[in-house]
Amino acid sequence: MNKYMSAAGLAGLDQNDYEDLYRIVEKDPDLYIEASYIEGKEYDERLIELTKYIAPNIGITLRGFLDRDDQFIRQLAFPVIKINEPVSKKYKRISPLKNEPAALTRSDFPTLGCSLYSYVQNLYEVSDGEELSSLTNATWKGIGISALSSAGMILLPMGRSENKELRAIEGKRNRLKKEIFNGNDDAYEQLTLTEMQIYTTIDKRVKKNGIYGVISTTLMPRGVEEDMYYCIGLIEEISSSKIPLTEQIVYHFLLSCCGIRFCVSINKDTLIGEPEVGRRFKGIVWMQSRIFA
Repeated sequence: MNKYMSAAGLAGLDQNDYEDLYRIVEKDPDLYIEASYIEGKEYDERLIELTKYIAPNIGITLRGFLDRDDQFIRQLAFPVIKINEPVSKKYKRISPLKNEPAALTRSDFPTLGCSLYSYVQNLYEVSDGEELSSLTNATWKGIGISALSSAGMILLPMGRSENKELRAIEGKRNRLKKEIFNGNDDAYEQLTLTEMQIYTTIDKRVKKNGIYGVISTTLMPRGVEEDMYYCIGLIEEISSSKIPLTEQIVYHFLLSCCGIRFCVSINKDTLIGEPEVGRRFKGIVWMQSRIFA
């Protein structure tokens, strides 16, 4: 996770610096969460999450357990971006990761075209990291999402498209996606034909205008890490935070991307270009989620 510590304004620190920071989090956390245990299951340790905010919207979370002497044993450390409200009430499941106390949420958005996987920030607030009770699941209010980027660039606005044919086909595709999302399996064949029409139309436009003159926004899975995505999003709002520990500046972009709105945070030193509202952000992002119980 150290790769994304830079996105939280902690670039250039060595391991000793991180250890000093972790001791501060352990000694004086802003949030202390103990796992929501499953009734009837035996546990050897008390599972704990500790979070310390190093700026109003940026924190460091430690996940681990208390041993028999009530000493905290750290297993994971990762940066988090504060999420204030849910964006979706629909999700499929929480999937525990192998070999570490962590999990991913899987959510479906009709406009995205694929399931969105994101790293759970507050895992122990809603579970023991492995099992979920039906009662806990029933009381969830939804999930919110945010993202961290270790490097990115600013793209100019795409400009107005006068291709009425493509807009009509894309409108039909969005309607078919919603039908499939609502359980209409017969729409799959029509969607396949529509995708072929879009491919042919876009191929002609790419040759004329280039790829970034055709794709306005995208959120595409990257490699085997399910919570990593290629992202191009329209910047709707810009804010920044100065990290007192390092004096580094972190940008926060509220993006509109494939019909979803979420915040992406990135270290100013790793961003190429000048951000402005209306321009686009392009980069690889690590998606995070908070479950609202």
